Amino acid sequence: MKRDSEHILTEWLVVNCQLGNANALEQLMKIWYPKLLRYAYRQLGDQQKAQDAVQNTFEVVSKTIRKIQDPSCFAKWVYQILQNKGVDIIRQKQRQDRLCDEYVQFQELHYASNLTVVAGSEKMEFDQMLDGLPPQLYQLVHLHYLEGFSMLEISKMLALPTGTIKSRLHQARKSIQNKLHNSESGEVR
Repeated sequence: MKRDSEHILTEWLVVNCQLGNANALEQLMKIWYPKLLRYAYRQLGDQQKAQDAVQNTFEVVSKTIRKIQDPSCFAKWVYQILQNKGVDIIRQKQRQDRLCDEYVQFQELHYASNLTVVAGSEKMEFDQMLDGLPPQLYQLVHLHYLEGFSMLEISKMLALPTGTIKSRLHQARKSIQNKLHNSESGEVR
């Protein structure tokens, strides 16, 4: 990377930030905000998400700038932080989309079963399908789909690994689907 007056100023500001100068940090942010915002916008394709990524980056910078041993490495360091924050935002969006899709599927299943499935003369409602689930599966279905907790939140609440939560929710969905299929085909379980 070529060293021009802006890079020299950045190095000087980094050193002053490390010495506790709040004005230096403010100046550093003014210089780097437009560059980082452009980069984040290209990465994320959304202005608000780009602003969030840059804001999160500056949060990390303000807390950890004292750890930089070589002020000339600031540009590389800050872009690396921004890259990681952008990836975090993308992952969060993917988790939200996946949760939304699962919820829609669950609601469709709930709606279809609430129409009551007639198996001979017997009716099986959605609540009955949930009642038949083992307590550990019912608990997860209730927390995730009816209360809206994320798998990570449930994992922390129940002190279980996230993978266990995912596999048990999958098992619960399969059980509900089997009950629905069996009630449609006339079998009673």
